[in-house]
Amino acid sequence: MNYYETHKDDQSLLSLWESGDEAAFACLYRRYFPQLVTTAYQKTKDRYIAEELAQESLLAFYYKREYRLDNVAAYLQVILRHKTYDYFRKVLVREQHTTLAAQQQPVTVEDTTQQLYRTDLLKALQQKVQSLPDQCRTVFLLSRNKHMSNHEIADTLGISVNTVEQHMRKALKRLREGIVILLLISLHK
Repeated sequence: MNYYETHKDDQSLLSLWESGDEAAFACLYRRYFPQLVTTAYQKTKDRYIAEELAQESLLAFYYKREYRLDNVAAYLQVILRHKTYDYFRKVLVREQHTTLAAQQQPVTVEDTTQQLYRTDLLKALQQKVQSLPDQCRTVFLLSRNKHMSNHEIADTLGISVNTVEQHMRKALKRLREGIVILLLISLHK
């Protein structure tokens, strides 16, 4: 009989996890993952997305290190609800952008100055991306060019999701600063 099976209640597992026993969290993970997937599937009707949302919810629970809970299942359902809302919000925004792009009429004649400005801006942006530190640039390009999620990038590069998020924040901050400087310079020409 597994040691953790003797600690059937969540509170015992939380106490073990709090004392540094990662296997106790693994037991909680195995206990609640199927339930979270089922709930997420009812909302998304997509097995892959449901599994991703369940995984993200359990990871959020792990990183928050909530040891003092009366009801682990309810707490995980709240996290899952927020992850599901975030997912649908992103889907809605993507659909709105797609609809808006489809409604816009193509520009037939473009001012040469605007075309040159856009080319210069894109070139400067590419240079800024290339000037990022190697790992930071790799994470940024996998996210933006390959459309990989933070979890997929972490798995691909063998780093934590937290590290991926830190690299993305750093990259976006540097690129944002670079674009602001380019815009200020172009306004003074």
